[in-house]
Amino acid sequence: MTAKQTFNRIGWALCAAVGSLIAVQIALNAILRVSGLVAPESEGVGWVGWLASFLPVYACALPLGYCLLRRVPAEGHDGTPLGGKNLLMCFPLMYAGNLIGTLLSALLSGGAAENPLLGFAFDDNPIKLLVMVVLAPLFEEWFFRKQLIDHSARYGEKTAILLSALAFALFHGNLYQLFYAFALGLLFAYVYVRTRRLRYPVLLHMIVNFMGTVVGPLVLSAVDMEALEQVQSGAMDEAALTALLPGVGVLMLYGLVIIGLSIAGLVLLILRAHRLVFLPAEEELPKEGRFQTVYANAGMILYALLCIGLCVASLFLS
Repeated sequence: MTAKQTFNRIGWALCAAVGSLIAVQIALNAILRVSGLVAPESEGVGWVGWLASFLPVYACALPLGYCLLRRVPAEGHDGTPLGGKNLLMCFPLMYAGNLIGTLLSALLSGGAAENPLLGFAFDDNPIKLLVMVVLAPLFEEWFFRKQLIDHSARYGEKTAILLSALAFALFHGNLYQLFYAFALGLLFAYVYVRTRRLRYPVLLHMIVNFMGTVVGPLVLSAVDMEALEQVQSGAMDEAALTALLPGVGVLMLYGLVIIGLSIAGLVLLILRAHRLVFLPAEEELPKEGRFQTVYANAGMILYALLCIGLCVASLFLS
């Protein structure tokens, strides 16, 4: 099998994953609306909303993509242990990418777009911890790191890392997550390539998701936002203001911690950039023609178009 055929098959496996995800989610949402099982907005996302949104990803899309990906030859590789400093590098990538995605989404949609993840992040359903902190990291790292990299690394570690991160970012299907998913995907992929131990990127992914979907919303929920707006307008008495101060203090402390971790992670990224190691591959693709081989094939092009379509839909149909 040639390199062009390999990446074309990888592209079709990704197409099958995202295509089946779209089809199953549309079908499930239609069934739920007809049956009247959709939870009212006052009740949050609800169990049915969680299952309808994420069950198709982990029970259908990624397994189907894997079934097709298995037809592509894979390689194994010895790895090395991971240092704990990699966790710090997640913070600047996560928050800078999130800022870029949020600003760009607001700019392109005229402020009308809504982050599709917010409803799930602020939902108090106990299933959130299972889905966001356990299932998402396990399934997504297994597919986008282990499977994609094992099936493409023989053509170059840089090629495999970039493919893994780009496919991972596009699969999210919205601009809000696109940039930080790509940046974190590069870090997670490099960690996997160097260690060849899936538990390392899974653990990093779990911590990132825990911070973003559990700790962050928990801290924000400690502050009465309506009361805070009244303070800003000068329409609150002293007693109510005093009651508001502890929550604001927690929020400010959390913000300072995040800023500190992000600065430390950025410094670490800069200092370690020159120490990145990429081992030569058996069938390393030459720089000339690498893009055409990896991305300019029917499978990869269709996958990109499907995901871009999801991003556009999330901006104007939300």
